[in-house]
Amino acid sequence: SVKTEYDSIAEKSNKLKQEKEEIIKIIVEIDKKKKSAFMKTLNVINEYFTENFLKLSNKGKAFLDVENKEDPFAGGIDIIVKFAKGKYFDVTGLSGGEQTLVALSLIFAIQRYKPYYFYILDEIDAALDKRNSERLSDLINQNVKLAQYIVITHNDQLMTTSPTLYGVSMQEGISKIVSLK
Repeated sequence: SVKTEYDSIAEKSNKLKQEKEEIIKIIVEIDKKKKSAFMKTLNVINEYFTENFLKLSNKGKAFLDVENKEDPFAGGIDIIVKFAKGKYFDVTGLSGGEQTLVALSLIFAIQRYKPYYFYILDEIDAALDKRNSERLSDLINQNVKLAQYIVITHNDQLMTTSPTLYGVSMQEGISKIVSLK
């Protein structure tokens, strides 16, 4: 009876080992598919990101770089910017306006990859000079075909190129909404 019980337990143990191996194979396959899908998406977004940065800045180029190439999920993603004839910079070493251009390039890259219905952008142009505001306005107008944008701004350049403006003014102590096409 001990031998019968031992054989039964050994059979269950072997079955569990086989099931474990099958589960490990499934996990490895899922990890491969997950990595492939992630890298494919990252490459497309990186391409759009680089294009957008070139539209917003004529100073250089920017791209996304995976920290750990062997296992992209074990690290993060770096944003690398190279200015003309200069060295590579991490985003943290850039000015506020340059960081804004990088962030907007990434936002519009993600938007182009997977558009949503509308975006609300609150004073995204605050750190930009006139020329960069013009470039941002052009980029928004190129992307307006994909989604609706609500841009809160005080920037003349963004306002003059917008198809519709809404403003709030105070008249006799009462706020009034004004619109202009």
